[in-house]
Amino acid sequence: MRQPEHLKIKDTDGSWADLSRWLVRGGAETDSRWFYRDASVETWQRAINDRLPFVEKVTDYFNLEVTRGASAATIHTYFSDVNQFMKWVDRNNIVLSANSEDLKTAFLAYDEYFYIRGWVKKKVAHITAYSSVFNIAQSFSKMLNLPPHAHFRYLSRVVKAYKAPRKSSFSRAAEKQHLGNTRTLGYYCVDIANSITIEAIYDQLPITVYTLNPDGSKKAIEMPLGLVNLLNHESKRTSNRGVALCEPTDTLDKFRGSLVRVRLLAELVIFVYQTGMNISQILQIERKGLSYKLQGNNDWLVTCRKRRKQGPVKFKIYKEYRERLKNFIKFVDYFFPEDAQLFPVTYESNTRGSVNYNTLKKHTERDGIPWIPPRVTRNTRANFLDRMTGDPDLSAEMTQHVKETFRRNYERPSQHRSMKALTHFWNDKSVSLINSGCDGHPSSTADKPSTVISPNCINESGCLWCKSHRDINSEDYVWSLASFRYLKLIEAAQPINRQIPADLVIGRLSEKLEAFKEQNEQSQKWVGEALMRIEESDYHPTWKNIINFWESR
Repeated sequence: MRQPEHLKIKDTDGSWADLSRWLVRGGAETDSRWFYRDASVETWQRAINDRLPFVEKVTDYFNLEVTRGASAATIHTYFSDVNQFMKWVDRNNIVLSANSEDLKTAFLAYDEYFYIRGWVKKKVAHITAYSSVFNIAQSFSKMLNLPPHAHFRYLSRVVKAYKAPRKSSFSRAAEKQHLGNTRTLGYYCVDIANSITIEAIYDQLPITVYTLNPDGSKKAIEMPLGLVNLLNHESKRTSNRGVALCEPTDTLDKFRGSLVRVRLLAELVIFVYQTGMNISQILQIERKGLSYKLQGNNDWLVTCRKRRKQGPVKFKIYKEYRERLKNFIKFVDYFFPEDAQLFPVTYESNTRGSVNYNTLKKHTERDGIPWIPPRVTRNTRANFLDRMTGDPDLSAEMTQHVKETFRRNYERPSQHRSMKALTHFWNDKSVSLINSGCDGHPSSTADKPSTVISPNCINESGCLWCKSHRDINSEDYVWSLASFRYLKLIEAAQPINRQIPADLVIGRLSEKLEAFKEQNEQSQKWVGEALMRIEESDYHPTWKNIINFWESR
């Protein structure tokens, strides 16, 4: 066999994206760079022809994900999981096939291998075993186009055995502290970014920055940290060398270069605060061609192009931030004229677009500033906006997501509102609150108990005795019913007053689930899968956050 040319992940750089080495026993174990450097005709003569259909299916699956817009980092994660599986296949002489039953057999053996390592021999952490098996289960299930109820994860001992740690909700004090820490970090980044100008980088060092302590008092700090440490070295000879490096110059040495990186990272943190965008989105923004449109009195709508999406991308910034952004672009143009990125903060060797914050983190550690990664500050901004506006549509728009994605991934249960409205999500919306069919005109059914409040579009339980309510024959709806029932079971154990007796709601939901069980074989599977998901703490997105809130109490 010659080396196949059609097993490369499209639009993806790096030798790792060529999956043909999986055809050769030991190929997954060898670094891709050295494998292809040393590969010969003899190497490809040892290729296992029976694996070709499997590797072709994996390649097609990765290519489809690229077409759908998956980032290089996401594709590399998928690759790493399958590469680990291929290492295990080679070590255990497993026969691979693209046939679904054969692949299921191989997966179950892989699952058992990790179950023994994690739960019997305890050689790996449970989360490690779970992540490895779950990711492979998802990839293979999608690769084979299996229906949701037939996904491999429902066959896995590891997935069933793993108990995810409960997510704790913030108390009032913790929420205030979290917001206070992000505000402190934000002010700190503004202060140091303001001080690190083009002129200051080439002028006398160190740069003195006046910033605030977490307690509100002012203090002066010096940058860059490496040079400051050199100046304070106990050796006089070493400190004198540092003094010589402080003189103004027209060259960019490593200390002055570190200042450039600190400014970039500080501006990145500020940008996340302003836009609520995630890092992978931000790293794809090009600084040329940004257009601004004033919206109302406080916001600019910025339009740009994102390479992966190949189309216009819009985000909002506060009115005062526009001039700061323009000044930052001038800064980047000066030091990175050949780089089109708005934030050229990734190293050339890093093909997956992640950011190393160590240069900035060392400064925050020295200065006693709490470090909160941008992915967390983004969530804080989203949660803060939602709490202040009370408008999930606005909050979701400003965090670049649709309402459902925002609720699923970013909205945290807030104790500011949870006790006031336990399960209110869509006030004043003419939709069914439990994901059923609805015409938005509440009217009581004949069998409505007298102790139950009249149907309305504010209380989810009110949907259950409403003539406008329509059950939907879908797996997602059954999952929602099962999750809602679980929430009411938790709520029933709480010593609180209720407008609707929880036992009546639980009974009504149980009747609906029983009806789906008896309807046909397919709907029976839906109920079984939904109940299994609840057992695994996999709740429907509509109820997930509020269930996590109650379970953490």
